[in-house]
Amino acid sequence: MEASGLPKLSAVGITLYELALNSSAVLPASLPGQLGKTVEEVEEALAELSAMGLLCPADDKPGMLTAVSPDSAAAQTLFPMEQALRDQQSAVAQVRAELERLRPLYAATRAKWLRSSGIEILLTLKSVRSMLTELAASCTTEMLTSQPGGGRPTPVLEEAIVRDEDLLRRGVKIRTLYQHTARYNQPTVAYVERVARLGAEVRTLSDGFARLIVFDRKTAVISYHGHPHGGVLVHDQSIVDFAVASFERTWLTATPFAADYQVEQVRALSSEVKQDIMRLLVSGLDDRAIARRLGMGLRSCQRHIAEIMDQLEARSRLHAGYLIGQRNLLGSPDHGADGPADDDAAGAPGGTKDPVRTS
Repeated sequence: MEASGLPKLSAVGITLYELALNSSAVLPASLPGQLGKTVEEVEEALAELSAMGLLCPADDKPGMLTAVSPDSAAAQTLFPMEQALRDQQSAVAQVRAELERLRPLYAATRAKWLRSSGIEILLTLKSVRSMLTELAASCTTEMLTSQPGGGRPTPVLEEAIVRDEDLLRRGVKIRTLYQHTARYNQPTVAYVERVARLGAEVRTLSDGFARLIVFDRKTAVISYHGHPHGGVLVHDQSIVDFAVASFERTWLTATPFAADYQVEQVRALSSEVKQDIMRLLVSGLDDRAIARRLGMGLRSCQRHIAEIMDQLEARSRLHAGYLIGQRNLLGSPDHGADGPADDDAAGAPGGTKDPVRTS
């Protein structure tokens, strides 16, 4: 049987129908002999043709069957099915319309619930910036920020410096985490010099921290996964405490960002970056993903990888990974022991459009 409930015509059925077309009527009992088929085959063919409306009793010949045109059979057989389909489509449309009526109610109630539960979704860049401005204006003691992604874009820094200098002059403490690669971005260096003169503390590390801003240890703004223009406002104290604890642990492992650091420090930071590149190489990330994770340009990342492979005398990336592991070049497993975090969790950079990248 077909999915519709109607049988598919067999070769015997088609032969029988042709025979009926060439006769005024056919007698079922004589068909096995006429067709040279078994009784079972003929009975199955008769059932097929009757189900499709292609055979019907002859009006003037009791017990005999006559052929019906395909058009007449279609009108008789398919009309009820088509009507049922139309009724079903109408029912689907009605249910869909009712569900659409409830969509605004759901969205409004969901947003209210999120606010009451300590989380509020900020869908647009404008709403995120407005919220950050509002939170900064009411901040009284401390602002913590972690901003992976390397050097800050100049427009973002120009917007941030006005806000941050105002906070610092009001006595608000500011601590900021960047990646090591931010040290080689001149606009970022200039920003750090200005805020440092007013008491801000800035440190850097290579990798492994998320993007967030925390105000007075009461409210946090984090990136909204999958929405580069959005953000998530968090005022649930347990979640904010968790974010602050994560920041503090990372802060302890970071290196102070000073404009007058020594050559030895530069070498040490470069060595740390190369260690992280090797770690991510071993993890299987490609060049673009590694550059994104470490906040550096793709070409700079590829240059580092080429230098590493040259020093290892590696024939391929796979060979390089093998040599790194064989020679224990990653040292203690403490650094990045949990393996690379997800790109989004690590705060992959999103250019000037990332609303939480504000300092």
